[in-house]
Amino acid sequence: MARIRGDPITTALAHPTRRELYVLLAQAEEMSTVQLQDALEIDRYNLYHHLKKLSKLELVENHRDEGRARWWRKIKDVSLPELLHVQSNSNFSQAPPHPEASTESIDFSNEHIAIDLTDSRAQVLAKDMLKEISEKFHLNIDIPWNFVPNQLILMRKKKEQ
Repeated sequence: MARIRGDPITTALAHPTRRELYVLLAQAEEMSTVQLQDALEIDRYNLYHHLKKLSKLELVENHRDEGRARWWRKIKDVSLPELLHVQSNSNFSQAPPHPEASTESIDFSNEHIAIDLTDSRAQVLAKDMLKEISEKFHLNIDIPWNFVPNQLILMRKKKEQ
């Protein structure tokens, strides 16, 4: 079986724990290991495993130690369309669009909308969205681990006459 290789940053951030770690650090100036552990509700071993991976890719760094506390911060910006900024009124505003995103890759025909997924990050997001939809609606969609979507097709519901 051939192994699918992708951009290391996209692959790393496809993991939900690492993505959540990155999002937390992107929304804060810095966070301690204990704060990250409490926010994610994972054990310290798993936390360090994921921080080590993000650190190796130079996305985050342990920039200072105070006593036994380690403090982490984001050092590289990665455009993630799913990064949302929470406003005080609990509404969400979308982060700036992905630089490669454009409506030119969308075919608006009569009965469907076709969205081409040329970017590896868009493919990962589409796969995550499919998993989330299947869970929310209790659908049994068996998506293989090596499934890479190239296009999303949205079908219009026909009006009854």
